[in-house]
Amino acid sequence: MSNSKPLSVTDVVSTWYMKKLKNTPIQTKAITSAVLSFASSVIAQKLIEKKNIDWSRVAKFTVWGLISSPLVHFWHIILDRLFRNIKGQYQTWGKMIVDQLVFAPFINIAFYTVLALLDGKPKSILFKLYFDLFPTLKASWKVWPIAQFINFKFVPSHLRVLFGNLIGFLWGMYLAVISSKKRN
Repeated sequence: MSNSKPLSVTDVVSTWYMKKLKNTPIQTKAITSAVLSFASSVIAQKLIEKKNIDWSRVAKFTVWGLISSPLVHFWHIILDRLFRNIKGQYQTWGKMIVDQLVFAPFINIAFYTVLALLDGKPKSILFKLYFDLFPTLKASWKVWPIAQFINFKFVPSHLRVLFGNLIGFLWGMYLAVISSKKRN
């Protein structure tokens, strides 16, 4: 007779997810991001904006989730290589600073570009960037530096995209609201 207690649902899901992450990391991260992007768009529309759900918008955010997570995956590999010879706090600070000065503008430009292309409005890209990029970056710099510092300092490298996705779940709600603003 064994004294081991039965596995909880959390244990089973965690074990399953970690196995998926090990065997198919990019796909697992992309699907996780897509699911969280889907949920954040629905929640933003229903609870924050108090609107009927625009499923087209939800679909665009879901596609963005599929695209963004692999970009972040490869970005983290670049950062790890770039800072491999630097240890301790300098490595953490260096990754966070480069992430915020290089990747934050890039990923936000990519976000607005992808959404405009999915809308079938490629001519609106420059318009959206002109009006929304800097306010988005300003807002992101209130959230992401501390999130990324925690991520780079305390989260194992194979779980960093997941951590970012969880923070991104809340950030996605903000982006869903901002990106839906209509300009006259």
